[in-house]
Amino acid sequence: MPRTRAPETPRRGPKPKTDGSQPSRDENSAPKITRGGWLASGTAAQRRAVHSERGTPRGERTRRRIIDAARGLFERDGYLDVSVEDIVDEAGVARGSFYTYFTSKLEVFMVLTNEIADLVERSVHYRDTDKDADPVERLCRANERYVETYRQNARIYALGSQLSHIDERLHQNYLSHRARHIDRTVRAIRRWQERGLADPAIDPAPTATALVSMSSDLCYGLFVIKDNSYDVERGLAAMNEIWIRSLALRRRPDRRWSSRGRRD
Repeated sequence: MPRTRAPETPRRGPKPKTDGSQPSRDENSAPKITRGGWLASGTAAQRRAVHSERGTPRGERTRRRIIDAARGLFERDGYLDVSVEDIVDEAGVARGSFYTYFTSKLEVFMVLTNEIADLVERSVHYRDTDKDADPVERLCRANERYVETYRQNARIYALGSQLSHIDERLHQNYLSHRARHIDRTVRAIRRWQERGLADPAIDPAPTATALVSMSSDLCYGLFVIKDNSYDVERGLAAMNEIWIRSLALRRRPDRRWSSRGRRD
């Protein structure tokens, strides 16, 4: 008579209660059970714990640690010589935590460049402290803030410029930031023209493109190449002068330009 095999007992965790009562403290501290009923352990348990933190204050702190660690390594060692393993070691987090928030090292770098682009955007925006200043003074203050923001992030700017030539995703990201900057400048020029503060004969789009390129290249020379032929003070003064002269920017509206703008 053939022998019959005894049924195996599934390795499952304790069944959930069905009487509506709350689990005890010991049950709350027990290992979590997967949707299939198995006890999560090892890497699986770690990943489930990390995923549960995502979107929480603790999860955001972990994400920030990863970004800050990556930035420090990129600035010190460059992009190509830094690995995901280096980043998680520097951040003091598990490798699984990294992949909860980012798909790759490239994505972390893109997050950094996007954050810096937002800083630049905020640096040149109108501020309440500028309300008593005339248009020329407001422009000079915005340029000063732009230069300082570039200085604080020069190493990432340099890496972004280099990598945009070898990675299409970074190139497209760079172009989108540049387009935002140019579009913002176009709108500013048009506002000045409508108010009789800038020469209405100027074509806003190519003028904005030229001014944005000039400002960026001047800062690249100052803080990345470290061109010793001029310092920050002289560079900023030249930047302001080029902007003002190119636009014929006025401190007060020119009535002839204002009337022309209304006729047009």
